[in-house]
Amino acid sequence: MKKKLRNIFLSIFGGYRMRSFIFSCSAYIRRKNLYKYFSDQFDYGLNKNILTKEQKFEIDKFYKKNYGKKIDYKWHNLFTMYSGKFDVKYMPFDMFLKFTDIMNTKRNYYEVLKDKNFLYLCANFAGVKAPKRFFYSINNNFFDSESNIISKEEFYEKMSNIGEAFIKPAAFDNTGFAKNCRIVNMVDGMDVYSKLSIKDLIEKFYDENFIVQEKIVSHKSISNLYSKSVNTFAVSSLIWNNQIKITNCILKIGRGNCFVDWNGLKSGCLLIGINDDGTLFDYAFCIGEKKKYYAHPDTGVEFKNYKIDLFPKVRETVVKLHSSIPWLKFCNWDITFDCDGNPVVIETERPVGIDPQLSLGRSCFGDNTEEILNFLKNDDKG
Repeated sequence: MKKKLRNIFLSIFGGYRMRSFIFSCSAYIRRKNLYKYFSDQFDYGLNKNILTKEQKFEIDKFYKKNYGKKIDYKWHNLFTMYSGKFDVKYMPFDMFLKFTDIMNTKRNYYEVLKDKNFLYLCANFAGVKAPKRFFYSINNNFFDSESNIISKEEFYEKMSNIGEAFIKPAAFDNTGFAKNCRIVNMVDGMDVYSKLSIKDLIEKFYDENFIVQEKIVSHKSISNLYSKSVNTFAVSSLIWNNQIKITNCILKIGRGNCFVDWNGLKSGCLLIGINDDGTLFDYAFCIGEKKKYYAHPDTGVEFKNYKIDLFPKVRETVVKLHSSIPWLKFCNWDITFDCDGNPVVIETERPVGIDPQLSLGRSCFGDNTEEILNFLKNDDKG
């Protein structure tokens, strides 16, 4: 009897459909929390309806034609309020999550992507440079740059005079962001910045999974904007109609002595759109702030007409990278350029639908929006 009950329980809660249901509930909670975050952050509140009757009519017409029914205006209202630009093709976040789930039905692969060591396999296969990895730990097993397993004592000894390096967790936490990313400068076993020994530093801030990388020095065309962080291009790519398409790209820029370009909604870092020719949009945003930044608040560099000539390489690099993991049809990539102008992949992760639409003031799927809505409509019909 107990065995029969166990099998019934596993058939219900261990099956794919139940896992999908649980994932959908989790996605619902995420989008509700995210919307509440914006509602709490914006001093003018999201309850203020700024859409005109004409804009609402345009939304109704567009979505009835391509999706088969009307939608709630709240996400269009949010994106328009935040960016100052109206786009009938804005993708509501709940629909974005649904599309992401359909495109990436093999969610276990995303679990692999959570381990940042996987990035090196992906980059090596695609022939794309990744930050040099000095050491890494997986389940408390230590490896050197050549992937030779070493003892913890050897790791501490070899780290003791490595100089400047960047340490980060090998996986993000439940918030979706990495904590305790830090630059160290190891001299005689002590970190010059934190005044901790390498042993104390690892035991205090890191579990059994972390990576020690080189400190990236960005190309001057990127570092001139702000040199204290590694500023990166956040690029979304989609396998659609037998092509790898770049759906959107924004540049993430650090500020305020922050050495990471982005680590959560409250990080204070800047997001700015970039045109196909490499010129930046006229102004940047900081999520959670109403203010637009026409120049970097620390360096004073103006964004208008600022051009990054290397930008076309970003698209080429992302296509190569996505070709290496075709099982995932929709991905996000963080790309920068080293001091010699070579593309460097920093991260790969699940795509996001909020940041690009807020920063770009247009749909995260651009000209593909109509096709994607029709795809979702047909999926609803089952």
